[in-house]
Amino acid sequence: MNHDYKHSTGIFAIGTLLATDDLVADEVKALGLDVRGRQLGWVTAEGTLNDAYRALLTTRVGDRIVWILQRGEATSADQFRDLLRTIDWNQTLYPGASIRVDITGKVAWVKDSRFAGQLVMDAIRDQASVANRPRPDYETEEPSVRLAVRFGRGQVDIGVNLNRSPLNQRGYRTEGGEAPLRETLAQVMLSRLKIDQPKPTVVIDPCCGSGTILIEACMRLSQIAPQRFRASSQLSRWTGLETISWTELVADERLKEQEPSTRFFGFDINSDAVERARANIERAGLSQWITVDVAAIDDLMPENFALSEADRVWILANPPYGTRLSRHEDLAELYRILGERCKAFSHAHLGLITSEREWIQAVGLRSDKKWEMQAGGMRLNIGKFALGLNPVMTQEHDASEPPEEIWPLLNRLTKNLRLRSKLLKKNETNCFRLYDTDLPEYNVVIDQYADYLHIQEYRPPKTVDPKRANDRRQLIRQWVPKHLGIALKHVVYKERFRQSGNSQYGRNAEPLCVAVDENGMHFEVNLTTYTDVGLFLDHRPLRRWLLESCRGLRVLNLFCYTGALSVAAAKGLARSVTSIDMSKTYLTWAHRHFEINGLNPKHYQFIRANVLEWLTENPEPQFDLIILDPPTFSNTKSTEQTLDIQRDHSALIDACLQWLAPNGLIYFSNNFKGFTLDESVSERCIVKDLTRASIDLDFDRRAPHFLFKISPKTDNELV
Repeated sequence: MNHDYKHSTGIFAIGTLLATDDLVADEVKALGLDVRGRQLGWVTAEGTLNDAYRALLTTRVGDRIVWILQRGEATSADQFRDLLRTIDWNQTLYPGASIRVDITGKVAWVKDSRFAGQLVMDAIRDQASVANRPRPDYETEEPSVRLAVRFGRGQVDIGVNLNRSPLNQRGYRTEGGEAPLRETLAQVMLSRLKIDQPKPTVVIDPCCGSGTILIEACMRLSQIAPQRFRASSQLSRWTGLETISWTELVADERLKEQEPSTRFFGFDINSDAVERARANIERAGLSQWITVDVAAIDDLMPENFALSEADRVWILANPPYGTRLSRHEDLAELYRILGERCKAFSHAHLGLITSEREWIQAVGLRSDKKWEMQAGGMRLNIGKFALGLNPVMTQEHDASEPPEEIWPLLNRLTKNLRLRSKLLKKNETNCFRLYDTDLPEYNVVIDQYADYLHIQEYRPPKTVDPKRANDRRQLIRQWVPKHLGIALKHVVYKERFRQSGNSQYGRNAEPLCVAVDENGMHFEVNLTTYTDVGLFLDHRPLRRWLLESCRGLRVLNLFCYTGALSVAAAKGLARSVTSIDMSKTYLTWAHRHFEINGLNPKHYQFIRANVLEWLTENPEPQFDLIILDPPTFSNTKSTEQTLDIQRDHSALIDACLQWLAPNGLIYFSNNFKGFTLDESVSERCIVKDLTRASIDLDFDRRAPHFLFKISPKTDNELV
């Protein structure tokens, strides 16, 4: 074959469960490879075909590996056909291969995925006919090779699915139970909990079912490759496979295996489930380290496991939940008993994976951290609990009830959460404004970032009794986190002066940084060090528009702050992105935002400069889109220059027009409450007020910004 797959570098994509691409990206980096991109459900990496198969062998969270044969634009069926013809299918596939084509993603011209699959088969068969080769068959059940086509934002990736069968099929489980836990989900749970940092001495699963969590935990702690039982015959049979030695790859990984220093215990009330678990454990070759027995959850007691004070214990469970078995009342009692039994363990941790946050809360313990994700159309929640650290405080807190005075606020929070659920799902985000001074007696703003709360209180006027104000403040601090299931240490409380809009709190020497997600992008917020946290939540719609409309554009982001809008433009496949800000801190932050989104900062331009001065230095029309989001007021010590957005915005827009290419446009945003656009701007430009359209549900109580789309009028339009 002509292709030198073994030594040439290419791109491969790793399919992931929703909201787990960060875990897969970490796995890629652990292999010493570069992450090229992270999108919803996919992580792309650069490496050789050997690297791709090693990733297949070792990924614990990924569910498929696709070697990319071709990628490009596919905005029409004809363009897709042309792209398919650029692939040498006769050099890629064996004669007479049986093929399945998996289509993912969406594009406007594909109404039925079978149509796109047929176009792929037509291209392959046409090339086979020209070369007088046997025509390949289309096979859905047991194909010899699986091809993958992924559409997204007008682009398409075409490749070979290397693993053929899903990677959650490890080879040790031939039957599960009434509702077996997928192996990849178990590993997501273990990764989120970081159970190997440090390694536990004891792992207990009191609802072990078919033993998946115990087996996956043992394999993880023993550095056993998840796919070591996969034979080469279970991989897609294509010409690239003959250039690597799967047997050698497996042998290399087996040299890294370690005998576990952890003891593993599991039990289940269902004797059939225990028998299945024992069979699975034996097939995995782990019977020496994992013990499972028939027992009830009431038997979860420290004395049953011969624990010492030096033991580090993890209790891991995937108990039954709403769509799995049992009635609601029985489930609530099961989770309550589990929580009660766990309280007897000292210096231990509990990790749960279940369907609803309701069940995480039902154990009656305060969680240290929670994660949400989706798999198979079902929402899943993972909760982490520290056990035995301060049981007295936990019991007292859980036994009390909120006073009547705080209930209006708690009820409003519940209502707001429900109203925002569609918004969060649509934008695939875990950061949003939950409450914005909805009730006059509770004059606070509450933002949620993942499982952290950022609460800002407007200082009450002098007419309000200080004691009463302080009492309400304490009620908020005590009951809002508990009502939302947020650990107290995950709450940041700040005080703001309404008249100035500036936070009145000292700079914290220890930044509290939290990772958040939005529409396939990833950002890092700092909840403690600065007034603003590093991400303007109200600009979510603008970031979404940039994702959808920047393909091929040259983008300039002025007053770029931490570069979130720049990231959106880059992820939207902008031709170039230039980000300018005066602050070294913010530009460093912007660099980091590009890196965590799989974007190499070296491929983009970051300029530290005074924007007002930079705009006047040799302007040339080179940008198709300029993002102008200046502060309301600023002054520069070095030049004694000030910016007042109401006074200066017309001149600022004029300066931007000098840098604008023909047919270019400006997004001009500001958050000055009393802002009025100068009439002269409308006289010389086409202006569209996008303010209303740029505000999502969580900010609709009061417009936090103004947004205008501005483009210069032509000579005819100026007449």
